[in-house]
Amino acid sequence: MTGLGLYWGFTRLRFLDLIANRTRFMIGIGSYFIYVSVYAAIYRAIYDGQVQVGGLSASQAITYVAVAWVLRSVYTNALDRELTTSVRQGDVALTLLRPVDEPWSRLAGAAGEALVRASIFSLPAAAIIALVYPVAPPTSPAAALGFALGTVLAFAVYAQLNLLVGISAVFTEHTVGVQRAKNAMVDLLGGVLIPLTFFPEWAQGILAWLPFQAITYTPVAMYLGRMDVASGLATQLAWAAVLFVLVRVTWRRALDQLTVHGG
Repeated sequence: MTGLGLYWGFTRLRFLDLIANRTRFMIGIGSYFIYVSVYAAIYRAIYDGQVQVGGLSASQAITYVAVAWVLRSVYTNALDRELTTSVRQGDVALTLLRPVDEPWSRLAGAAGEALVRASIFSLPAAAIIALVYPVAPPTSPAAALGFALGTVLAFAVYAQLNLLVGISAVFTEHTVGVQRAKNAMVDLLGGVLIPLTFFPEWAQGILAWLPFQAITYTPVAMYLGRMDVASGLATQLAWAAVLFVLVRVTWRRALDQLTVHGG
């Protein structure tokens, strides 16, 4: 087995492993329903007596929060924590003996997790949320396609950010603080907690130049028809490419500096 077939093996193994231990995902469905319910209540309070806030109507805001949290359930993974643990415990030395590229194998495994999440977590959660809250469908077939492709690119951006955090363990050993900061920035500055249009205009201008908006806000904005699909996908693709280069460069430098048990 060579090339893409080799890395597909990592995807398949991760998929089979998680599908056999799916209880935590079932519990997660309830958790995400609670998250959406809390934010829906907050938005209803914000919109009391107002037609629009940040360019969104109340119904659009409810749809936004529902779609954003469902999207989050797809792309979430623990690559940063797993790679950090591998470096700290020295297990990375064994993985480097394999005839595979470590970052690529990690990404392939994360893709397998995303497939499991989408099938047994995100879709059931979306169905339950849609039964309770007035979640609107994509505004057009183009918006639906943009959101589907945007979900894949959101995973690519998020997973590579996690890889960068994990690789940094080679230089710092401890990445707990970096992980927490990254998670907070993805949720707040990426548009999970509130749409970026709720920020002041000067802040929106800054956030547009950061990779976090490419993870959640951009695909959800395409879903709502508030962003041109071509430009949205181009933004996500550009960040995925930039992060790919950063991962490759950082990984090469990490290999030069990596020390395992004095080796």
